[in-house]
Amino acid sequence: MLLAIDFDGTLATHDTVDWFSERWAPADFAAADAALARGEIGLDECLARQIANITATRDEVEAFLVETVAIRPGADALVAYCAGAGIEPIVVSSGFESLIRRILDAHGLDLPISAHECDFGPDGMTVRFRERALCDRCGERCKRDEVARLAAGRPVAYVGDGYSDVCAAEAADVRFARAGLARHLDAAGLPYLPFADMADVHRGLAG
Repeated sequence: MLLAIDFDGTLATHDTVDWFSERWAPADFAAADAALARGEIGLDECLARQIANITATRDEVEAFLVETVAIRPGADALVAYCAGAGIEPIVVSSGFESLIRRILDAHGLDLPISAHECDFGPDGMTVRFRERALCDRCGERCKRDEVARLAAGRPVAYVGDGYSDVCAAEAADVRFARAGLARHLDAAGLPYLPFADMADVHRGLAG
């Protein structure tokens, strides 16, 4: 089994891109988030707009995230359980790999990551988007096809909380959801296991 875990708001207590965007570019964050909610732009465009004018350095952003972002309790035990149960855990994110890695390292977690990347510069930040197939459901380059490719025919358990998780969660064999993803699955009539922390995911898999 592949255990695909979203990072922002799922494994981590904060949506890290929103968190540092709101810290350094609050007007850009609010405008992009509102445009996404109205359906005027997609997730990739939202991400690019949120960070475009942030001139903070990588060191500044990483230090802020390490100081303020926690990992949900139970992550260590979940990873240990997966190692003994033949389950491959991987972080699949619409955030930035290097920033996610920095937070995981600070909390002593070693997990593979599939995510976008970002570049810092004096004129702002830019996104280096990971190659993901265009989804025939949402019309965006979402996580669904990538998760299926990583699973390589194995069953998939998906853990998520929001907008970027919808398609991959719908296609999964087992779903763990909270917040916006849980509301979406409720409306769609799709079963899932609610979680508050990674101990809930551990119990659900061992269950």
